Amino acid sequence: MGILARILGTDTQAPDLSNDTDLSARSWATTFPATLTSAIPATYGAAVRSQPDLALAAPTVWAASRMVAASVSSMSWVAKDRRTRVTVANQPAILRQPDPFQPREVTLNQLAWAMLLRGEAFAWLTAPDRSGRPTVAIPVPNDEVFVTWNREETRPRYVWRGMDMTLGVDLMHLKYQDLGPGYLHGVGPVQAIAGSIAGYLNADRLTSTQFTEGAWVDGVLEAPNKLTATEATRLRTQWDDAHAGRRGTAVLEGGITYKPVMMSNSDAQLLEARTYYATEIARAYGVPAPLLGLPMGEGSSLTYSNLADIKAQFAQFGVQPVTDMLEAQFTRLVPSTQEVVFQFGSLLRADISTRFSVYDKALNAGILTRNEAREMEGLPAVVGGDEFTPTNATQEPAQDEPQPSPAQQAQVNA
Repeated sequence: MGILARILGTDTQAPDLSNDTDLSARSWATTFPATLTSAIPATYGAAVRSQPDLALAAPTVWAASRMVAASVSSMSWVAKDRRTRVTVANQPAILRQPDPFQPREVTLNQLAWAMLLRGEAFAWLTAPDRSGRPTVAIPVPNDEVFVTWNREETRPRYVWRGMDMTLGVDLMHLKYQDLGPGYLHGVGPVQAIAGSIAGYLNADRLTSTQFTEGAWVDGVLEAPNKLTATEATRLRTQWDDAHAGRRGTAVLEGGITYKPVMMSNSDAQLLEARTYYATEIARAYGVPAPLLGLPMGEGSSLTYSNLADIKAQFAQFGVQPVTDMLEAQFTRLVPSTQEVVFQFGSLLRADISTRFSVYDKALNAGILTRNEAREMEGLPAVVGGDEFTPTNATQEPAQDEPQPSPAQQAQVNA
């Protein structure tokens, strides 16, 4: 019976797992709670590791994961010849649309999210071509895949929906970070810094409780003489009616003064703790702090001059860990003379002035043709644009013609 028939449920008999050494190695099994906040325990700790989706309650985790996954899915990838590094004419079908049921961008986004949140992702490989290479890679839920050691404990064993799967043939296993031999599962940012994420969520909960349930006043009205309860209530009501939610100048009479209540040191430290944990989360994701709205540090500011460096850091430390794994695993599915490469041009795209300056230098140096530069800008090719023509090339100056002698000039005038 074929594997597709078994997946559709016509064969539900599972293999005997009674002698497996580790049935607890379920791949970060978790179900996304309907309401995140209601599922978060009062104290966190290991809860984030066992249920990575809880980490999404931290805005920095959500923002960093979304930024990296969106960047990965927005980039194009191509198969190139290993020797010449030239893009092959006929791109493999598995790169054009890995999952036939959804766009390529959605598939890459799903795989990236799984690696970022759970440290690993899985895809079912099927529909082999004449050479036996899979042409389809469909992402599968992590909690459907069991990873254990085989009976000899010499290699991992993969079981999906009751079927033994062969790695690289039936199943793809993408690890955000492989810690080496002996580790069945990949480790992602959430697993690596679960303590910092738990600290952020605890600080966030305490801050929310302080602002919503704690005693919090904007200011105090002080009178030189003791007021009765009725007078105090009337004074407060008059002040709130005149000034609550408004900006302007207040006029006080009878020696009454207004003193604003400043944030206490403990409240300020609580906010500083949230910022500290948020910065630690950003660092683990490889996302520069300014891209997440976090402070850069004393003496630093975001300018046009360092924006390109920040984008380069994000590409190298935030996006590349995910694309490197995707490139390595999908390269195994294309002909051996080819390799899969993500194109970072769109992610590292500079401002128009910088781009055109670089194009001008590349054209003059004979590195690019005009059509190659136009292709980078999404413009159509032009006739004659495939020739290496320097932009500063000028026509050879004409040779100075000899001037007539005075006698010859006199004859002309005569």
